[in-house]
Amino acid sequence: MKLSDLTVVVPTKNEAANIGPFLDTIDPRVALVVVDASTDDTRDRIRAARPDAVVIEEQSTIPEARQHGLERATTEWVLFTDADMSFGDGYWDAWQALDLGPTVGAVQGAKLSADDDYKTYYKLFSLGIRVMSWLTVPAGSGSNMLFRRKALLDAGGFDFALTANEDIYALWTVRKAGWKVPFAGGLKVYERDHRRLEQGRLKKTLHGWIRPLMLFTGVGDDRVRESSWGYWKEGEEPKEPQ
Repeated sequence: MKLSDLTVVVPTKNEAANIGPFLDTIDPRVALVVVDASTDDTRDRIRAARPDAVVIEEQSTIPEARQHGLERATTEWVLFTDADMSFGDGYWDAWQALDLGPTVGAVQGAKLSADDDYKTYYKLFSLGIRVMSWLTVPAGSGSNMLFRRKALLDAGGFDFALTANEDIYALWTVRKAGWKVPFAGGLKVYERDHRRLEQGRLKKTLHGWIRPLMLFTGVGDDRVRESSWGYWKEGEEPKEPQ
């Protein structure tokens, strides 16, 4: 695979503390689209570090931001991630080493911890993604998922009604459309913000498995679309103006 075939898309909101380390780990040959809802100087920092980046300024939900980034990208492949991640040292080499045939519509990467906090949790999390991939059920993270742009657009893109789990559901819709969605362990990102886990590992784990199961099966999926079930705290998620 070529770096020129890939665009990184990231939604941001007040990520001034995170954006520097994030940008430092992106290969400069990879295109970057940022959909930003910040009131701090996140945009200024992005433009200083990556003047070639496309920065879309808008107040939108996470699935809307991802979708707008998808539509703005022009490359064959789009990588969705979050600003509190760092890409592993070998990430871009691992991407170039991949040989993705025409039937692959998306790729799931690993998500690990950037420090000793929750290191075991994230190793087990990534193992779970790998195992589910063997079962042909996508279970990847929005922090590290790559889509063939055409495959995701043809599958309908992101579900705007989902304020959480829009990532895994997008993978699922591509899989249901007949595309392969493999796991690539060499594509590693490292989490630097553990707020979700600090609220409780069991809570986050159940949230991450029960809601997707309801979406996949259609049993109670309307309840999943009603709210994030406490995933977002007040003021965290970008929202459309009221």
